[in-house]
Order: sequence, then C-alpha cells, then structure tokens
Amino acid sequence: MAHIINTARIKQRSLVITLLDLKNAFGELHHNLIYKVLQYHHIPDLINEIIRSLYTNFQTSIITEKFSTPFITVGRGVLQGDCLSPLLFNMSFNTFVQHIKSESFLQLGFWKFNKAGIPCNRIHWFQFADDAAVISSQEKENQILLNRFSVWCQWANMIIRVDKCSTFGIKKHSSKSVQYQPKLFINHLLVPRTETGESFRYLGRYFNFNMSDEKHQSDICDLFNNIISKIDELHLHPRNKILLYSRYLLSKISWDFTITDISQTWVCETLDGIAILNIYENGSNCQYLQL
Repeated sequence: MAHIINTARIKQRSLVITLLDLKNAFGELHHNLIYKVLQYHHIPDLINEIIRSLYTNFQTSIITEKFSTPFITVGRGVLQGDCLSPLLFNMSFNTFVQHIKSESFLQLGFWKFNKAGIPCNRIHWFQFADDAAVISSQEKENQILLNRFSVWCQWANMIIRVDKCSTFGIKKHSSKSVQYQPKLFINHLLVPRTETGESFRYLGRYFNFNMSDEKHQSDICDLFNNIISKIDELHLHPRNKILLYSRYLLSKISWDFTITDISQTWVCETLDGIAILNIYENGSNCQYLQL
C-alpha cells in the first residue's frame, strides 16, 4: 500500500483506494454458505461431513450469575475461539477473490513497478481476513469492482457497512500530484471520503498523501505516556517498575515500529526523554537502572 501511494504521488499517476467493512463479518457467515464453499474447494467428503456436523443444529446458551437462557439455535456465524473458523471464513471469501482474478478485472488495477521502474503487474485488491482494500487507477474502475463486491455480498448474504468504509484518491493537477475525494457508491450510498491532509488506516498502519508517520508518532506518545503513568502509580518496588518498563511497555509499542518508518532519531529524542524523565523522577530507581 505504501509503495503504491508513493508511486502515484511521485510519478503523478491517478490512484483510488476504497476500504471496505462488513457488518459482524465472522458472525454473519451463513452455514449453508460454508457447505457450498467446502464443495467449491473440493474438500474431501469425510472432512466435509465432520465440519457439517459441527454446524448442524448447533445451539448455545447464555449464562450469567442471575439467570441462564434456554438453548438458542445458531443459524449463522463461525464458532468463536475455534482455530478452524478463520480458515472457513477465508475459504468463503476466496470465492470472490477467485472471481475477480479474471483478466477483465485484473486490468482495472493499479500498475506496480519494479526497482528498475518497469511495470510488472497490476494490483486491484488487498484482502486480509475481513479487511479489504480496492485499488484502481480511475474512479470508474474502482466503482466496477465495488459493484461486483456488492453482488457477491448479496449472494453470500453479507452486509456492507457503508458508513464504516472510506475512500482515498490521488490525481494529477497542473504539474503536480494532489489528494482529492473520489465519488463512489455502494448500494446507492456515498462512500465516506478521506479529507484532504487526513489519514486512513489499514491493517494497523496510517496512510496519507505525504506518507508521514505523524499520526503514528502521536498515538505512540499518547500510549507511551499513558502506560508509563500507570506504572508509576503502582505501589511496587522500583526494581519491579523497571521490569515493567522494559518488558511490558516496549512490547505494547513494538508493533508500530514494524509497520512504519519511524526513525531511531525520533525515538531517542522523544520516547527516551519521556522514559528517562519518569524513571529518574524517583531517585531510588537510578540504582536499578544501572543494573
């Protein structure tokens, strides 16, 4: 995604990205669809029957301290906490992904360039579990893919949360690239548009026209200050606080450094300063810091 946005901005090419959101995706998957998907992927009959038995006449009950409900028949949704459930959902969604792999849909995507600057292949769809992103060079191409997705959702009896979707666009204006707001529709509803200068988030990373990490840096600072303040308020020995700083705090922010280009300089100038200030605020921590 970052490569595509940078390519469109630097090479002054048009780009339209639409993020899609499904209502309660894993909980809305119909069991009849699961059975059809198993046949579509040529799953052996024995495995097919085992999975079918898990979802046939499946019932659940809600139990609280004060009451418990009668058994409720569950007619849709994959089982929660079951390691098979994500696979069943991905297999179901794969029926659509395979459909748009035809050449007529592939040509609607955005050209990806190799290191030599030569176009190598088109990208038109990103899919990770229920997080989808539609990629195209023009609005009309993006709209075609959205229309096909709407048709598939009607077939699969899935609901698109248009209000949770968003779209982002780049186009050439005069002699430079600028961000703009594409006009796209899903089920006759206008897809919310990313405001100029604002970011959108996909799979945990913020993306914007300038591909800056300011939003990530702001979120990290807020999280960092929040956690370190809570640690300081705990009635613990300074040695244990140091352990929390090094083991818990760092693990909470490490993910952001794997998906962004935040520099070590920023970490040293910002986060290190906050950490040292809080650690040294209590003089008794100093001796344990040396350890």
